[in-house]
Amino acid sequence: MTMAALSQAPLSPAKLVYGDTVAEYLDPYFSQNWQLFAPTPVSDDRGILARAACADGSVSPYYDVSARGVEKAQSSRFFPSREVRIVSAHLQNITSSEELLRRLRQQQTNDKKPALPPLPFEKATEAEAVKGLSRYAYDQMPDACDGKAEKVQVRMYVHELPPWSKRHDPSAEGKVLVKDFSWHKTRDLR
Repeated sequence: MTMAALSQAPLSPAKLVYGDTVAEYLDPYFSQNWQLFAPTPVSDDRGILARAACADGSVSPYYDVSARGVEKAQSSRFFPSREVRIVSAHLQNITSSEELLRRLRQQQTNDKKPALPPLPFEKATEAEAVKGLSRYAYDQMPDACDGKAEKVQVRMYVHELPPWSKRHDPSAEGKVLVKDFSWHKTRDLR
């Protein structure tokens, strides 16, 4: 009961210290995901691209890893594939943060102060999500480097859609944000 209560408590010094231990204890049977009710509507298009490094030093072109999962989900409306959730869940872990930290960083930005750097638990969450995305991307590129890829790199993209007020303006464009992550050795992804 204590572990479950601590997992649902707001951000506090105790949660910062014991949060990882509590999550390890509760996962995978009692983990919580509050994305069911979609408190914020979709206002961007997110996905990942990946490329592989071969033994001969060459690098493959980027492969759109997200497209296959989206296509599978859209091809069957009655029983859609849930594969696309693998990518979206990891991207959510990378791009989301605690509300208190987000407000604090926004206030620091508004006050033109240096922003609070990522906390250790945020870095660990991102590293685990990137490793999961790299593993998934590696599985989706079996022909890269003739099946003998040595490393995989993931690139996350977020295409922020134009605001609803400009929906009839054909020249309206949204911003595209791109973040490249470090290379992961394929032997560590198996």
